[in-house]
Amino acid sequence: MKLNKNSGLMKFDSQLPVYNWLYPLKGQETDTLTLRESYEKLETGPIRSRALYFHIPFCETICTFCMLNRGIGVEGSDAIEKYVQALIKEVRLKASWPSVTSVPPRVIWFGGGTPTMLTADQIRRIGAVIHECFDLSRLEEFTIEMEVKSVTREKCEAFRDIGVNKARLGLQTFDPRYRELFNITATLEDTYRVVDLLGEYFECRSFDILYGMHGQTTADFAADIQKAIDLGTESCEFYPINHLVTQNALHTGYAQQKLKPMSYLDKMGLTVFANHYLRNSGFRLYNGHGYARLETPEQESDFITRRYSNKYHEYCWAHWDDDLIGFGSSATTQSLDWTIMNDESRTGYIKRLLDHDDLKVKATQASHIPYERGLVLRLPYHGHIEKDRIDWERVPGEVQARFGELLDAGMFEERPGSYAITETGWTWYVNMMYYMSPEADRKILDEFIEARSKNGGITDGDRRMTPVDTNLLGATPRKPLPLAVAG
Repeated sequence: MKLNKNSGLMKFDSQLPVYNWLYPLKGQETDTLTLRESYEKLETGPIRSRALYFHIPFCETICTFCMLNRGIGVEGSDAIEKYVQALIKEVRLKASWPSVTSVPPRVIWFGGGTPTMLTADQIRRIGAVIHECFDLSRLEEFTIEMEVKSVTREKCEAFRDIGVNKARLGLQTFDPRYRELFNITATLEDTYRVVDLLGEYFECRSFDILYGMHGQTTADFAADIQKAIDLGTESCEFYPINHLVTQNALHTGYAQQKLKPMSYLDKMGLTVFANHYLRNSGFRLYNGHGYARLETPEQESDFITRRYSNKYHEYCWAHWDDDLIGFGSSATTQSLDWTIMNDESRTGYIKRLLDHDDLKVKATQASHIPYERGLVLRLPYHGHIEKDRIDWERVPGEVQARFGELLDAGMFEERPGSYAITETGWTWYVNMMYYMSPEADRKILDEFIEARSKNGGITDGDRRMTPVDTNLLGATPRKPLPLAVAG
């Protein structure tokens, strides 16, 4: 990937085909550890702020675009009940260590899977142990991911009662063709009903829309955008689909319908189109792909607003001293230079906790505390960083140099007390996260992309981002004509 410093909009010659990853990636993997061994290694002194993540790995149906840790579940089943018991035990075990409880959480997020596969009683029991074990006096955002078919009024009441103030739906698309390809089985009528129901219980409602699917046209996408606006929620998030981490079944469906991959240049066109469409409908960007409906959008001077935020994402694309503690099968903790992942096996997770009061985890310690994380992740994704949050003496030289290149190229702008992303920079925020990453991390990403690209069951679009007329390859470039001057 090359940076084109003087090329107008097309600042890079190719587009990275993945959009998020753990940082840092480079580290020394240790042996599999016990829960106690891993969490006794964590320091809390430098931690400024914290989020908690709870993973519920069960779904009624499996979507073809999703590769997260999850499996088929049945509400009220013994399997889900045992998982809930194990999750509650994990919370109690971790709460016995100061490294987990000494920093009051600012954010809690329930993801999956499908947290609404839980019964109302299970929701209340998990909520009770969270309130028992953690100081929630600083809690600002408590979010639940939901799937339309499993949302009921009783569950909404239970979530509200444990402190939830934000609900998110995985809507993905309104288009019947792509809903079928994604194996989304909820009806749109049920979706509209649930959105209205959520408005009775929660301060904020949001949902995801995917775009850039094979065969999708600008007209198709415009219809999705308008229907998203008309849904009336407080925010919404638009993600370009990451085909490298989708299931082969999706691509089989594409092939059966003779749908061809979209180039990344065309996908960028949809990204820019969505921003203009939503801005002209009263929305403003609040991070790389999220839009908030503002009462007075005309008063917003920054390209990316600071009046609203998906606060959980502030711990995924984060400063070095903002950490995340994960609970549940495959859940990840990232704190300073440590990355700790729980047992990915749901069966193993349940058995170890219920039978042995312990849990296997895999821990990786980076070569250094990632003081550069705010520059590498937070600035490109959230669009701003305060200068006093950058410890330049501890930021690796290669990161500083590449940040300087992007600043000179007009991707960021310097302000008296901060740096902010420009509109051109936002268009390339994923590439900038990759570009500023240390070489060792870029190498790991390159190897992952190469390995996924060799999957013969996956088809993806052309990643070149320099417009090319194939009929003119090898031809001598034309000289620009002088402007005519009226006389």
